[in-house]
This record gives sequence, C-alpha cells and structure tokens, in this order.
Amino acid sequence: MLADDPAANLIEIQDLHYSRGDKKIFSGLDMNIPRGKVTAILGPSGTGKTTLLNLIVGQLNPDQGAVLFDGRIVCPCSRHHLYEVRRQIGVLFQEGALLTNLSVFENVAFPLREHTDLPEQLIRQIVLMKLQAVGLRTAWQHMPSQLSGGMSRRVALARALVMDPKLIVYDEPFVGLDPISMGVIVRLIRQTNDVLGITSIVVTHDVEQTRKLADLSYLISGKKVAACGTPDELRNDQSALVRQFMQGRADGPVPFHHPGPDYAEQLRTMARS
Repeated sequence: MLADDPAANLIEIQDLHYSRGDKKIFSGLDMNIPRGKVTAILGPSGTGKTTLLNLIVGQLNPDQGAVLFDGRIVCPCSRHHLYEVRRQIGVLFQEGALLTNLSVFENVAFPLREHTDLPEQLIRQIVLMKLQAVGLRTAWQHMPSQLSGGMSRRVALARALVMDPKLIVYDEPFVGLDPISMGVIVRLIRQTNDVLGITSIVVTHDVEQTRKLADLSYLISGKKVAACGTPDELRNDQSALVRQFMQGRADGPVPFHHPGPDYAEQLRTMARS
C-alpha cells in the first residue's frame, strides 16, 4: 500500500507531531500520498483531518517531523518556496467558499488574476474551459447566491483546477449535497484525477462514497494512522476501531462522552467554586 520508492509519492509525512495548546493532535503520524491517485483521509470527528490538510499546504508548522511535497520540505522553508508549493495545490474548501460578491466567472478567474500576468483573452478561454469541464459554462454570469449547493461545489472545483495544480485537496466535499449532486461530484473528482493525471486528497466521513472514489484510504485515530489500505481492505479490517468507524457503530473504542473528569467529581468541584 505504501510505496517504498519516494519518487512514487507526491506527499510524504514523516513522524509528524502537532499540538494545539495543551491538546495533542498528532503524535508520530506517518503517511504517503501516491502520485496520480485519489487518497481518502477518514476518521472520527475531532481527529485532526482538516488540521492535517493545513499542515500539508503549509498553513501550520509541525512541532516535530516533516511534510514533504515533491521531495522538498514544506515547513519550515522560505516564503518563496512555500508560495511555489501553494501554486501547485488547488483546494476545494468545505461548502465551496465562493466569494459572494463575485460572479461565477470572476470566482474561477480570481487565482489567475492574483498569480499570473496572463492577458484577458487567455484568462477568458481558461475560465470557460474549466467551467465547461464541470458542466457550468453557461452559468458564467451567475452570482453565488443563484447557485444550488451542488453547483457551488462544482464552481469551486473549477476554481481549484484553474492553475493546473499537481495536487487537489478536497475538504469534506460531500457535506450537504443531495444524492444526485453527490454522485456528480464523485464522478468529477474521479474523472478529473484520471484525465489530468493529478493527485487528489479527499477528507471525508462518507464511507460509501469513499469506496466508489478512492484508490487508497487512511483512517486516523488516536493521533496516528490507525489503518491504511484500499477501501475494501479497510471495510474488511477486523480491528474494533476500524469496524466501528466503517460500519457506523455507536459503541466501540471511540467513546460517546468527551474525555474529562468523573461526573461526580465535576459536580463536587463546581459546587465548591
């Protein structure tokens, strides 16, 4: 599952440690993201999946360990190198995160205007090409308020693709979508990855869609990688934690109650304060 040849991996995460205040998020996490594949990152809520994405794109610095993009360390590194890396990464944020005061066309054109000196005619051609790829070329004049949830997500995908990145990161791309819109997004992610030969990371809770989409899946729990394999391999894994998550069981190693002091002790402490 994990490629031994570093050249086969676009992203390598080595002995990653990260804390937020007193809370330890990752403790010795190791992960490889293979080139040209769709990799899903799964895990219970609060395990740090979105935090991991922020570490990969250099928005956060690890306390220990390293994140490598295309063989080079992302952080710590020079600002110039970090910007070079980010120009090679497209991000589809939760809920799309379109700029509400810009039209569909201008949302997709925004990265080109910010990071290139391309002439307007070429920008127009690129934007319409990307909108055509997601089926929304004729909606180029619409404002975000005129779009459905699924349409917004597709415009956001066009924007993530507009700089022709090596990597696209999807943060919970299926949240709030109806079954038809979800099917469209799953197909677009898979087709985009295969046709363009890019690498994709999908953070999601949706086990069923992961089976249709991913080449490789990681399950994060307990501050580390709890399991790794194809979606079917994870589905057939016999460990209690993996079975609880993949089968949606309420009872198991992942507790119902948030960790903290004993209930009676908390009542006594609050009564004394």
